[in-house]
Amino acid sequence: MIATKMFPRRNARMVTMAGAMIVVLLLVYKMSGSLNLPEPELATRSKMTRSDGPALLTQSPEHLKKQKEYESRILANIQKMTAHKELQRKMSRDPKGIILHNTNKIPSLLDGLGRVNDLDQQESVALKPVDAESQLKHKIVHLDLKGAPPKLEYFKKLFPLLHSFGATGLLIEYEDMFPYWGKLENLSAKNAYGKGDIADIMEMAKKSNLIVIPLIQTFGHMEHVLKLQDFAELREVPNYPQVICPTNDKTMPMIKMMVDQMLELHPGIDWLHIGSDEVYNLGECMRCQRYLIDQKFGKSDLFLHHVKRVAEYVKKNYDVQPIMWDDEFRKIPLRALQETKVGDLVEVMIWKYSSGIMVDLRSDIWEKYSSIFSGLWIASAFKGAANPESYITNINDRLNNHKEWMEVFDMYKATIPFRGIALTGWQRFDHFAILCELLPQAVPSLAVNLMYIAERKADHGALARVGDALKCNSFLNLDLQYLEFANKCDYPGSAVYEVTQKLYILKRDISTMLKNPHATGWVTDYNIEHNFASPQHVEQGLQDLSMLLFDYRKLMTEAETALSDVYDEFTVREWISVNVRPTYSKLQKLLAATTKLQETKHWPRRPFDTEQIKEL
Repeated sequence: MIATKMFPRRNARMVTMAGAMIVVLLLVYKMSGSLNLPEPELATRSKMTRSDGPALLTQSPEHLKKQKEYESRILANIQKMTAHKELQRKMSRDPKGIILHNTNKIPSLLDGLGRVNDLDQQESVALKPVDAESQLKHKIVHLDLKGAPPKLEYFKKLFPLLHSFGATGLLIEYEDMFPYWGKLENLSAKNAYGKGDIADIMEMAKKSNLIVIPLIQTFGHMEHVLKLQDFAELREVPNYPQVICPTNDKTMPMIKMMVDQMLELHPGIDWLHIGSDEVYNLGECMRCQRYLIDQKFGKSDLFLHHVKRVAEYVKKNYDVQPIMWDDEFRKIPLRALQETKVGDLVEVMIWKYSSGIMVDLRSDIWEKYSSIFSGLWIASAFKGAANPESYITNINDRLNNHKEWMEVFDMYKATIPFRGIALTGWQRFDHFAILCELLPQAVPSLAVNLMYIAERKADHGALARVGDALKCNSFLNLDLQYLEFANKCDYPGSAVYEVTQKLYILKRDISTMLKNPHATGWVTDYNIEHNFASPQHVEQGLQDLSMLLFDYRKLMTEAETALSDVYDEFTVREWISVNVRPTYSKLQKLLAATTKLQETKHWPRRPFDTEQIKEL
C-alpha cells in the first residue's frame, strides 16, 4: 500500500518489460534471419559452429541490409520506450504532485513495422468518465469527533465544500461529544456539544444537501461508557472497558436510552449506524458463559442475539434503518445468518482501510453478504488509518485504498446493489488513544479521493483541478517521502494543513541531523554524560541545531494559531503536547548539552568514573 513499497514493484515491472523486449527482439531477429532462407541453407546453418567464422556467410548482402534496417527500427523504438519510462519515473517523483496516470501514447516495440500497441489506451479504460448508472449513490464523509470537537463555525464553512467535492452525506461519530442527559450525563465529555449545537449541525448539513447518519457504538468500542465507575459493572471483562456484556440485565436499558437520546436530536433521519465492530472480548464473563451453556449457543450466536435486539429496537420504535460494521459477520457461517434473519434488520458497512481488499474480502464473503443483507455499504479511509501516532496523511496510501475499492465495486456492481461508500476519517484509534491526523490537514486527501470515486481519475489534470478548488499555490503532494516544501492553500482549516507539512519537514531535517556521523559518534548520551567530545565534531554535527530550534519555536506559535481557528483550547493543547513539545524540549536540552561540550577546554584521562568503578 505505501509508496515506499510501490517503487520496488514498479522497478520490477520495468525490468520484466525490458526482459520481454529483449526476448521479442531475439525472436524477431531469428525469424528475420531464418524464415526467408531456402531449405538447403537452413540445413547448412544448423550445422554451423562459432569456429566456422564469417567465411560461412549464408545470406545475400541485400538480405543483410534489410535485416539491419529492420533491427535499427526496433532499437529506435526501444530507445523511445526507455526515454518514456524515464520521463514517467521522474514525473512520479515530482515533489510538487505525483502524476499517477499519463495520457501520452507509449511507443510500441513494433511501431513503424505495421503494428501499433497503445499501452496507455489499454490502461486508461478506468479513467474514462463513469456514467451515472455505474456510480455509487451515496458518498458519505465520516466525521470522527471523539475527544476533539471542531467549532461549529468551521463546519459552517466545511460542509458546502464537501458538497462541492461530491459528498452526499455525513456519518457523524460523536462518541463523548454528544450531549447526553439524565442518567447518561457523564457519558459526555466536559467540552461536548450542547443540544442546540446538534440542531445547528443538522441544519448546516441540510443547507449543504448532506444527509446525516449518526453513529453510536452498542457493543464494542464502548470505552467512553465503560470507563466510568457508574457503568463498570457492564464490562464483559472487568479490566477492559471496551466490550459491553450482552447478557447483563442493565445493558439493553442503557443502550436503549442512548439510542433514544441520539434519535431525539436527529429527527427525520433514514439510517442509524449502531457500530458493533471489533468485539474482541465476547462471551468471556461468567454470566455469558452460563448463558451459552443454557442456550446451547456459540459465541457467534451470542453476538447475533445482541445485535438483533438492538436493531429491532431501532427499527420497530423509530422506523430507522440500522447499519452495522461487517467485520464480526465475516466469520459467522451462512446458515447462522439465515436462521437468525439478521439481514431483515440491518444493513452492513464492509470496511477495509489498507491494501489487499480482494485478498481479505474474498468472493465467498460477497456471495454470503449479498444473499443475506438487502443493503450493502463499503467503507474506505481518507485519513487516520496508518498509525495511531500519525499526524499527517499520506494521500497516496489513501488513494490506493480507494482505487482498490473502486475495482471491487466495478467487479460486483452488476450483482450487488451497493447503497454507497463511507469515506472514514479517524481522529483517534479508540477513546484512549492520542489524536491522529486531524480533519483540516486531510481535506486535500478527502478531495482527491472523492474526485477519484466520481471520475476514476488521479492524473495531472485531475490533481490540478483539486488544487484549484482548494486554492493551493502548487500541485498537491501525494507522497510524503517527496515532500520538500509546505504547500500553501486557502480552504477552511488550510493553515492546519500547512503547519503539519512544516512539522513533518522539520522533524525529518532534525532526524537527518541527528543521524549525521559527527553526531552519532561524538554527541551520544555517553559523551554528554561525561562531557567528553571533540568540539570540532560537535560543531560540524550540530551546526543546524540553533536554526532548527528557532524554526521549531516559530512553528509552535503557528500551530497554536492555526488549530485555534478550528478547535477548542483543550484540543490545541493536546495536539501540541503530543506532536510538537516533546521534540522541542529535546532540542533545547541538546543545545544546552552541546554548548557545554564546546566550552570545555581540558579533558580527563580515561577511564572515567574511577571512583564508581572502585565501589563496584
